[in-house]
Amino acid sequence: MSLYPAFARPRDLGQAAEIMGSLSTGAMIIAGGQELMPSVNYGALMPEVYIDVGQIAALKGISEEAGAIQIGSFTVHRDVQNNDLIQSKLPLLSYAAAQIGGGMQVHNRGTIGGNIVAMHPLYDILPSLLALGAEVDVLSDVGEVRVALADLMKDARHGLGSESLLVRVHLKPMMPGAGWSYEKLKITAGGYGSANAAAIVTLDSSKITSLRVVVGAVSALPVDMSDTLSDCCGQAWSAHLAEEVEARSSAEIKEPLSDHQGDGEWRRAMAGVMARGAIEAAIKKAG
Repeated sequence: MSLYPAFARPRDLGQAAEIMGSLSTGAMIIAGGQELMPSVNYGALMPEVYIDVGQIAALKGISEEAGAIQIGSFTVHRDVQNNDLIQSKLPLLSYAAAQIGGGMQVHNRGTIGGNIVAMHPLYDILPSLLALGAEVDVLSDVGEVRVALADLMKDARHGLGSESLLVRVHLKPMMPGAGWSYEKLKITAGGYGSANAAAIVTLDSSKITSLRVVVGAVSALPVDMSDTLSDCCGQAWSAHLAEEVEARSSAEIKEPLSDHQGDGEWRRAMAGVMARGAIEAAIKKAG
């Protein structure tokens, strides 16, 4: 092993796939570096080869094609926040991106793809992407495939960041009249959340017709509560239903996180509080 790591800079996606296929373990993809470089500096990671994909144009930008919005994985948080297409058709995602902590440096340098690949339990983007039913394109030496983000997160063999490259995110526009909310419980302004929740609700008169709720920052991965709470559909929101949502959402957290942001039992309780709050706020916006 060389004392110093090697460095590769592919010009396009085809070359990136060739490089990933030709290298052994020890290669790491670097784009914004917000997630990777602190781990390298602390000695937690020691890549043998850096694959710099930051100059590949196909990984950047936001567009709408065939009724879906596409976001390149190297698109920075600031662009997700301020893009007119995202603000008008995916306002939940625009708002959630604005809640990312760390200040201007992180917003201008961190990328949506980096947030996904890291799968950090306290990050803000994943709950909203899951609530929106995001799909992602993943490139490896055997080609490019599209997969639901929810399925990708359950597959430990994806090799993202070393053996495969996240290319873009696909999202369908939110339904007209849908209410949405992203609620974040945090100790300090600009900090990580101790619990968060993204919700999307549609109403017919006062009754809930559809409901998507994803809770984050309380367990290793975000927890989709939508199936658990599916019988809320057909009902009007009430104090009794709110209490049911809170209790059932808390009960869904089987292995809560316990760290300096809060202990496990408190995080479990906050999961219910955040799910309830997100639904209530989304209902107020619906229509």
